[in-house]
Amino acid sequence: GADPACGMVDIIGVGNACGIHVHNGFTCSDASLIGGHHYYASTANATDPWALISYTAPGGASTGLTSAVTTGADAANITGRAMVVHDASGARIACGIIEEVEERP
Repeated sequence: GADPACGMVDIIGVGNACGIHVHNGFTCSDASLIGGHHYYASTANATDPWALISYTAPGGASTGLTSAVTTGADAANITGRAMVVHDASGARIACGIIEEVEERP
């Protein structure tokens, strides 16, 4: 799910608005266990690297821009965590668990 308002309304000052973040939690089935904090290695980052990550979805279709996020964590630390999509109000609207993908021969 993407919020069609993202990219169409002013979200300045709205926490998590139109954001996509890896959270601390390992489940999407219980909102209280997703974790309220974005996941990153605080020893490698003085500030939250997810704070400026957002998407636009005019008409409900997200754009194809890709941004690198330096979390200070490796794939083993990210695997199994919840990836959350937020709407223009900052509410959680979608969640998925990051899985390890096997390379094809």
